Amino acid sequence: MRRLIFLAALFLSVKNIVFAQNPSNAQTREERFKKLESKMIFPVINAGYLSGVLPVGQPSEKPDPNAEVKLMFDFTQATSSGNQATKVNEGLAEVARVINLHAVAGTPEEKIKAVIVFHAASITTVMNDAFYQKQYQTNNPNALLLSKLNDLGCNLVICGQSLQLRDIPASNLLPFMKVAVAAKTTLTKYHQQGYFLFEIKGE
Repeated sequence: MRRLIFLAALFLSVKNIVFAQNPSNAQTREERFKKLESKMIFPVINAGYLSGVLPVGQPSEKPDPNAEVKLMFDFTQATSSGNQATKVNEGLAEVARVINLHAVAGTPEEKIKAVIVFHAASITTVMNDAFYQKQYQTNNPNALLLSKLNDLGCNLVICGQSLQLRDIPASNLLPFMKVAVAAKTTLTKYHQQGYFLFEIKGE
C-alpha cells in the first residue's frame, strides 16, 4: 500500500513538473502583450499593442543619451498567411517597438537612425494600392505605418533581386521606397557604417 501511495505521489510530482515547463494554457506572445496593453507607452510611433513598451522604474542600465543609435532591420517576414488584405505585417510592429524601446531607454528621437531592408517573402508589404487592388481587391493595410516610418526618417529599401526574381516592376512600389541592387549589398553598406542588425523574420 505504501509503495502504491509513493508511486502515485511520484507520478503527480512528475506531472506537475512537466505541466510547469510546458503548460497547455501558456499564453502566446500576442496574448501577453494584449493583456498589458493599458500599461504600455508609445513614445515615437504607435503601431498597435505589439509595438508598445512597458515602463521600468529606475533602470540601472541605460544607453548614452548623447550617442547616436543606428538600427538596421533585415526584414524578410511576410504578413501572416491569409491576412495580406486585412492585416498589417506583424514585423512592422516589431520595428516600431525596437525604436520605441530605445526612446524609452533614453535615446532622443533625433538620434535614432534606422534603415529597413525588405526582401524575400516580405516584399509584398511595400507595394502600392494599385498592386493590392489587383491582387487582393483592397488598399495596402501597411501603407499608413510605412508612411509614418518614412516621415520619421527611416530609410526604406527593397531588394532589386527580389523584385526581378518575381517579375515585379518597381512602379508597383509605394512612392517613398528605394530600390537597391540587392539586400545583401545594402546590409553590408550599413554594417560598415556601424548599424546594429535586427532580423525581422517571424517565428
